Amino acid sequence: MSDSPTRVLFVSSESRPFASTGGLADVAGALPVELNREGIPVDRIMPLYRQVRDRMERHGNSLERTGFTLRIPLGNDQVSAEIYSTEFEGARTYFVNHEEYFDRQDLYALPHREYRDNFIRFLFFQKAVVALIDAMGQPYDLLHLNDWQTGLVPLFLQKGIFGTGREGREKTLFTIHNLAYQGTYPAVHLYETNLPANLLSNYPQLEFYGQLNQMKAGLIGADQVNTVSPNYAREILTEEFGCGLEGVLQSLERPVTGIVNGVDIQDWNPETDPTLPATYSAKAFTGKETCKKQLLAEFGLTYDKDKPLLVMVSRMVEQKGFDLIGQAIEALMSLPLQMVVLGSGQEQYQQDAVSWAKRWPDQFGVRIGYDSDLSHRMEAAGDFFLMPSRFEPCGLNQLYSLRYGTIPIVNRTGGLEDTVSDYRQNSAEGTGFLMTTYTPEAFIDCIRSAMSLYHHKPEFRKVRQRGMRQDVSWKKTASDYLDLYRSLFA
Repeated sequence: MSDSPTRVLFVSSESRPFASTGGLADVAGALPVELNREGIPVDRIMPLYRQVRDRMERHGNSLERTGFTLRIPLGNDQVSAEIYSTEFEGARTYFVNHEEYFDRQDLYALPHREYRDNFIRFLFFQKAVVALIDAMGQPYDLLHLNDWQTGLVPLFLQKGIFGTGREGREKTLFTIHNLAYQGTYPAVHLYETNLPANLLSNYPQLEFYGQLNQMKAGLIGADQVNTVSPNYAREILTEEFGCGLEGVLQSLERPVTGIVNGVDIQDWNPETDPTLPATYSAKAFTGKETCKKQLLAEFGLTYDKDKPLLVMVSRMVEQKGFDLIGQAIEALMSLPLQMVVLGSGQEQYQQDAVSWAKRWPDQFGVRIGYDSDLSHRMEAAGDFFLMPSRFEPCGLNQLYSLRYGTIPIVNRTGGLEDTVSDYRQNSAEGTGFLMTTYTPEAFIDCIRSAMSLYHHKPEFRKVRQRGMRQDVSWKKTASDYLDLYRSLFA
């Protein structure tokens, strides 16, 4: 066999530019394109959500019928899956269509709860992936799977979608983007998988405290497991970050590896970004100050050159540090600084942020929701970017911030520690500030240190420039994945 895959199928529940809720979509959008440029043919497959159709209509693109209509068994029922496709930036993407399951406003959840039929929705998707491969004549020798929504695919490659066995030859790589989300559902759903009834007792790949755990199934079933940063790969082997699966991860035949995500350096480029009121570079920062003035005006705040601007673009959930900010907000607002936040999430944190804007109207601004153009303007306008995440598998905003000369202030965890070098530990190489512990005191201490740097302008400029010169592109990430792919065929 060749020491390199001849054709790869990238399987994920979302992908830019078609439908997205976060970092997984960024990886699914960029990595296959970059690998194709490196000479490895990679196709994608994902559900045909309403977001996909809406985007196609807005941009005047069309979905092509492939001619494949598949019958997917779900217990005693058989459900039809129509397969469509399109080509974008040199990568072919297949879409699994079933209107009842995927023609919805949001991908995974209503505002206050996940869809009640998510197990069936993504069981159907995973079976359709294997059914399409079989209908096409098994054209792939590697499947790159991502998160729990693809965790059953190794089982279906082995046992077939009817549970009667399958002659498969495909290798599988399973990438963990966030171990906290595991796709765990009641064991009664085993019936709908068509997998052997004794699977839970005799083959504990799927069982987790009496329930079905699709993340666990992917970890055990795949030929190789990796995650999105080296430090997170180490963290998830511990009880603190392993989310109950640390023992499974420790027992894998091949050690879990970590590869840091990249960013689209064409889309995130302060020298050419069309969303900005003024562009700038590491050599000429005048445009960045223009961006700061205009963003402050947009949020109703008054520009003051002596006050640093802290920006934050984030989901408003505990993982992202909003509990910590709430504990530190009094001390934070007592400092001579300004802060603006863009995001949405848990109702309590949204209400907290709105109340802070009312209480400190000259210092704090907030927008509830998500706005891609505004996120670019905030990255460009900020002096510092706040990312005090409790845990962070990789993180992308700290990479955007480095590109835009907005110095990251982050917690020392996961991919944040891999990508941000602490200025306080090494002023000659530092690109940001890392909290020593996850406490309000360490958070405020970090911000005080950052403010001190802000008032030493020549040094502040050097740190900005150093961050902007970091290579955060997908090219290196793709090269690392290509090495990992080849290791499976060596």
